[in-house]
Amino acid sequence: MSRHDFQNGQARLSIGWDAPLASFFLQVWTGDGKDEDESPAIWLGAFYGEVRVPDPLLVVARRHIPDLPAALHRQLIIDQLAAPARPRRPGLTGPPR
Repeated sequence: MSRHDFQNGQARLSIGWDAPLASFFLQVWTGDGKDEDESPAIWLGAFYGEVRVPDPLLVVARRHIPDLPAALHRQLIIDQLAAPARPRRPGLTGPPR
């Protein structure tokens, strides 16, 4: 799994590639960061195969931190190639209904 963390003012985010879930992910926190148990305001890519390319996550991420590095897209693809998706385990379910 890769994880890249960024902060700008009160917006904090983590974006990366999760090989066991075969998905890119994005977590965005918008609070002041004082609550260590704070859940992300946005959490995309939490289910198997949910986000297969990083582009839509980068669009959302740049709404919160516009000055993300231009090379981030390339790095996420490199992360994905370095740790290919793993086959889905039997019995693994999708999003809750």
